[in-house]
Amino acid sequence: MITTRTYYTLKFNFRTCFVISSQPFAGCVCLSGWLPNSWNFPVNSYVAEMTPLLWTHGTFDNKVLCHQQMYGVQRLEKEGIDVTQKKYPCAHESFKLQEINDMAEFVDNALFPKVPKQVATAEFVASVKYLFDHNTDQYNHNP
Repeated sequence: MITTRTYYTLKFNFRTCFVISSQPFAGCVCLSGWLPNSWNFPVNSYVAEMTPLLWTHGTFDNKVLCHQQMYGVQRLEKEGIDVTQKKYPCAHESFKLQEINDMAEFVDNALFPKVPKQVATAEFVASVKYLFDHNTDQYNHNP
């Protein structure tokens, strides 16, 4: 678990992330995981809408079969969870460098969302204009 602020937490457990918690997280990461067919607990829809999930899996995994990821992703998407799924040519509990890079990029984007320069500039200009419009009276006093 990585924590920067209370709201911006990353979880690595489906149940903790989407069922037990009443607050959204910055993201949830699943590495070669699976959801059992009996997965039947209520998902907090507010948390589901606000918490993205990265789910990675090896295509040569002989312990947790790759098709189980597909079923799990479908189940989570039905609950309203934004799932990014990635597959890599590796076996169970082995990693490819690309998987680590994808996870690092997901974590970075989850904790520190990128705002396009045009949006940031427009928001800054609007903020300055608002402050100027609402504070010019105090500077326009004629003695």
